[in-house]
Amino acid sequence: MFPYNLHGDEEIHGEFPFTLKIHQLGVPVPAHVHHFIEYTYAFKGRGTEIINGVKKELVPGTFTLLFPHQVHEIDIEPGEELFLYVGAIGLKAYFGGDTVFDLHQLLKQAETDANTTYKLDEQTAAEMLPLLQQMHEEVQVEKPWSRVMFLSKLVQVFVLFDRYRQAAVQSEGRVQEGAPLKGMWEIISYLYQNFKEDITLETLARQFNYSVSYISASFKQVVGENYYSFLERIRIAHACNLLIGTEMKITDIAYEAGFKSYPTFIRVFQSRMNMSPTAYRKHKGITLA
Repeated sequence: MFPYNLHGDEEIHGEFPFTLKIHQLGVPVPAHVHHFIEYTYAFKGRGTEIINGVKKELVPGTFTLLFPHQVHEIDIEPGEELFLYVGAIGLKAYFGGDTVFDLHQLLKQAETDANTTYKLDEQTAAEMLPLLQQMHEEVQVEKPWSRVMFLSKLVQVFVLFDRYRQAAVQSEGRVQEGAPLKGMWEIISYLYQNFKEDITLETLARQFNYSVSYISASFKQVVGENYYSFLERIRIAHACNLLIGTEMKITDIAYEAGFKSYPTFIRVFQSRMNMSPTAYRKHKGITLA
């Protein structure tokens, strides 16, 4: 049985590609993968998470970092409940480099860590839980500078996690493995930096010295959708930002986002956003002189 592939909340593909919610689980969660990066923190109850076939106990103080290539599920025993902070980070934020910190740089070593679940010590857990509580408050009630506050605390959360993770790796004498699919994160990063260009699978094959078939199959496995669909999504996300953040003409936005023709842009935008670019701009409250 193939795992579910979860696209995630719409906001993680928008201008602020972050979410943080509280999940109360009383029944098992079936095997699935994501189009995004997920982090969880258990603060009450008990459960078991299976990540790529490896079981990990979830108890209060357990922090888990999940990348798109990791198939995972959660088992809850009858009568048990599990309470988690569940955060999502869109790949745009991870590779885009347009946030207040370099998330990719901070977490790049964790990508190759075979163990992504850690039961934190009391001191680290005592520092992390209040940060998550404050982050959750910031996303629940929009205040001045809420996004900046959220991101600043998210940085602290991941610094705490990575310090603990690195110390655990060293104390256990483990050697981190190579990337799960060779070269794919570099290719995805390249796409985020160059999505406006005319990039085909053949272009990537020449650039990174892999076969077209390897990139195509690996891309689907890592990201959860085919290459051209993913590239369209990046371009549409950029177009949305331009529609609500600038007064550029829609025809200019189409080409600025990397589309070869205006009709193609309109067709793809309508399909993905369920409205025209003009309607999207009006829907978001943008008034042009």
